[in-house]
Amino acid sequence: MRLLLFLLLTSFTHAEERYLLAADNQVIEINREGKVTDLLKHPGHGGIYDAARLPDGGIAYAHRGGLAVFDAAKKLVMEHKAVAGLKGAEANSVAVLEGGKKFALMDSGVNQIRIVDQSGKVVSETPLPDLSNDPLHFRYRMIREVPGAGAFWVGQYARKTVLKVEIGTGRVLQSIPLDPLLKPSPTVKKAFATLQAKDGSLWVATSTGCQLLHLDSAGQKLGCWTTQDIGLSCRYLLGMSQLTNGHVLIACGDFHLKTADEGRDLLAEVTTDGKVVWKLTRDQLVDQIEGSVEKSTGMEEMRITNVHAYESAHLNVKR
Repeated sequence: MRLLLFLLLTSFTHAEERYLLAADNQVIEINREGKVTDLLKHPGHGGIYDAARLPDGGIAYAHRGGLAVFDAAKKLVMEHKAVAGLKGAEANSVAVLEGGKKFALMDSGVNQIRIVDQSGKVVSETPLPDLSNDPLHFRYRMIREVPGAGAFWVGQYARKTVLKVEIGTGRVLQSIPLDPLLKPSPTVKKAFATLQAKDGSLWVATSTGCQLLHLDSAGQKLGCWTTQDIGLSCRYLLGMSQLTNGHVLIACGDFHLKTADEGRDLLAEVTTDGKVVWKLTRDQLVDQIEGSVEKSTGMEEMRITNVHAYESAHLNVKR
């Protein structure tokens, strides 16, 4: 009888791994089999570069115009707009802090990270090195909190540099130029995304450079792989998430496709020694959702820029 009760309880609490995808004008949730299990679209929100599932089942994402937070019923409960600088406004990343009590928004238009609470009230402003002379879209990319350090990792996109900056002051605690660490590439290398692993090491994805870089806590290279090295067919390597097994899940971008095959792979699970052990492909997803059409070719693209992995049983709602 006790065994039966135990089996019943574990069947109800079994954690299923889910992946939340930031995909241009929508946020998509899929399971391990590649089945779409949830979808969120909101009128007027485009350029969704970064999204996260909240512990209460809600969703927070950064779109070009700012920050949007939804509850578990997909009701928009908070917005915080990006601020326009001399070259316009562009927000492109969000970090969820304190289990969803606060949110940090990367606001490239004014070279700043702002932390807001659940009501949208500004809690702090962190100035970043001024890149106002750079094109708006080439300034900064994804921010991630450095656990226990009162700092953020941030990529200076076109300048190919990863920074660790102190929250509030903006003081640069560490600067890592990527060019000396990367392999030669026919395409331009950029600093798109960072991921600090549980062991303290740092992963960096280089967007068009199509390289995945693994560094130790001092910024020394542990490994570097191109898409050719690990057998992926995609145009970009973008946002990342760490799985419970320690592997890295990376978004493989398919923006501006010329042929369908060059955007065949959309997600890849990569081991610490650069081996791909699981992939999500275009043909798995394209029939389940409506992507965005590339005007120059008429091809449908999924445009996934980031992935957030989590276990559904950890959410405080039944999904």
